[in-house]
Amino acid sequence: MVLAFVTSCLESTAKNHEVIFCGERIPVHNDFVANKLMNVIRKQVPVVNLPKLRKQAQTWFPTFERYLSKHGLPMDLKYIPVVESGFTNATSHAGAAGYWQLMPGTARGLGLVVNDMVDERMDIVKSTEAACKHLKSYYSQIGVWALTLAGYNFGIGNISKAIKKQGTNYFSMQLNAETAMYVYKIIAVKELFEYPEIYMKDFGYNVFNANAKVVTKSRGDDSDEDFKSMSVKVMSKNAKAPKTKFTYYAAHIEDAKKFKDGDLIKIVFDEDIYTSSGPSRKGYSFKATGWVIDDRVFVDLGLGHELTLLAMDNQKGIPVDLIKQNKKTEVVLKQEEEVEE
Repeated sequence: MVLAFVTSCLESTAKNHEVIFCGERIPVHNDFVANKLMNVIRKQVPVVNLPKLRKQAQTWFPTFERYLSKHGLPMDLKYIPVVESGFTNATSHAGAAGYWQLMPGTARGLGLVVNDMVDERMDIVKSTEAACKHLKSYYSQIGVWALTLAGYNFGIGNISKAIKKQGTNYFSMQLNAETAMYVYKIIAVKELFEYPEIYMKDFGYNVFNANAKVVTKSRGDDSDEDFKSMSVKVMSKNAKAPKTKFTYYAAHIEDAKKFKDGDLIKIVFDEDIYTSSGPSRKGYSFKATGWVIDDRVFVDLGLGHELTLLAMDNQKGIPVDLIKQNKKTEVVLKQEEEVEE
């Protein structure tokens, strides 16, 4: 029983890690999609790694989440400004401006003032409200989030024409180069923000810490095999997002006072836990690599979404200072299970 859990932890986490965006499963069982997504994730690492961007994300994500919630929209849409503007009030060559990169005509149609004196696209609150209305309107017409985002980038008219000719699967459509990459970029940013520990071993070093020791790894031509092996599918237009049940278990970290970025951390179960790998009894312990991101230690437990390590404040990642100050640091294991309605 314990052996099963250990074996699972030693195997690739990616096999257990479903890629889901706005409740829609991304078809990474498809070789083309898997390779493309992994390549985009690699290219997005330097973007997500910028300390200034991560600090701005912590500042502005609560605002985005508040307005997304107000309009009944998925929280994953908060990653759009990361790709659109990198949290800068820039103006594109085409004339789009602000964090959400709204075009002048679109912004005016959404109630924003845009003239020679005032440009409310630069107002983070007003532009977020407008962007939410815009996304909600598009989704009501299209009904698939991947295509809604493609429409946000390409225009509702253009994407509607593409849908009539090619169907409703964004991942199999022939689109212009920018739009064909756009949804992948947003998904990649979400993955790197929310599941960084899963990708650490794939890149061979802590991509968020410039002082971390680089570990050379030879992966050859099979670097995307983990992604290819995922078994997921795109949800249909009328399909509902899966219902999820969360269960929380007590655990603790032992003897981590000398922890350094990339070291193994000893985790001890304080309750019996049953996972897809089988049962593990109270008192069972194992070691996993810890990575420092924003002064918190993230640990890949080897079970993807199914089991994640949380601090006692219910946040992912354990404060570095906390584990260095205590011989025993209490933590929480969150188990995630899909349930039938």
